[in-house]
Amino acid sequence: MVAVDRAVSIEDLRRLALRRLPHFVSDYLEGGAGDGGGIRRNVDAFRKYQFVPRGLADVTPVDTGVELFGRKYASLFGISAVGIAGIYRRHADELLAQAARDANIPFILSGASHATIETIGRIAPDHAWYQLYGAHMPKVTEAMLTRARDAGVKVLVYTVDYPLAPRSEASARTGVSMATGPTLRTFPSLFLDALRHPSWTAEYLRGGGLPKLESWTAYAPAGSNASQVAAYYVKHWNNAQTWRDLDKIRSLWKDKLVIKGLVHAGDASRALEAGADAVTISNHGGNKLDCMQSALDSLAQVRASVGRDARLFFDGGIRRGSDLVVAKALGANFCFTGRATIYGVTAGGLRGARRAIEILQSDLAYTMAMIGCRTVPDITRDYIGPAQL
Repeated sequence: MVAVDRAVSIEDLRRLALRRLPHFVSDYLEGGAGDGGGIRRNVDAFRKYQFVPRGLADVTPVDTGVELFGRKYASLFGISAVGIAGIYRRHADELLAQAARDANIPFILSGASHATIETIGRIAPDHAWYQLYGAHMPKVTEAMLTRARDAGVKVLVYTVDYPLAPRSEASARTGVSMATGPTLRTFPSLFLDALRHPSWTAEYLRGGGLPKLESWTAYAPAGSNASQVAAYYVKHWNNAQTWRDLDKIRSLWKDKLVIKGLVHAGDASRALEAGADAVTISNHGGNKLDCMQSALDSLAQVRASVGRDARLFFDGGIRRGSDLVVAKALGANFCFTGRATIYGVTAGGLRGARRAIEILQSDLAYTMAMIGCRTVPDITRDYIGPAQL
């Protein structure tokens, strides 16, 4: 039995993942924006709520399935988009897509992925969603939409919460961009760090060094190597999005459209009125600002404002199946997790990704049964008490 098979919580997988990664990589993963307060606040927000179980309920068998966009998924959660995931584990995008397919949950491919949407479409044709950032050049954005459609994607996740490129204090301290990787200037200071983490380093070197951002290779100058594609991506990936851009994306994309990154009730309402099929309440995993309120607090506020019929997704701080239940009780129709499954795939590749899904799924079913909910629609606000300050 390998280490990931013995993991009983996402925290176990987190420790295994951080043990494998050099500090200049793990600090980036764990650091978020600023002093990391956003990440901590996202996770801690769930501890403010305690369950109020109902007794004598028939809860066997528990059904964790969710109907969403014409499909029946096996659980209340899917795998969120995580950019440059191949830095943590080679071919992480492909491994996570395979794990999601096998577990019958959705997988969102990041707009900054090392795998192409065509590859992911072949691996998980019925489970692949695609995340879009608005590129500086409209023709690139439109080309990405065309490729996603041709790859069979039915759900586009348009991410709108980065008007500027993100700041990472961890990257600023080391001088290493996770997109472009170590350089001749930074390598000497990273040498001992890399030697202390031989598994990651061996995989990095065996794979030829920096993995190429294949999602952007088609737009970079012909013949660009991995570093050159990454540099092109850093320069062109992001353009401040406006409501006019949302209108244009809605006109170009004919299938399901999810707007991710809104936290204000007024913005969520406007996005839904503009034709979004759902809004994902998210503070970008704590990577946007360290001084934002938790995504969970935003979810509760938005749901109270938009009413029960609006479709809201949630992304931010989920580490346990009980967190999924809290998010559902506070108004999420569906949830996504990024770091939980990244910890799994980093720690153990495909086995680790599957183990992360199994842990969340098992804990979700257990929590539902213990509070008296046999199905996901049964989970309501009545099953949790008031927030504890």
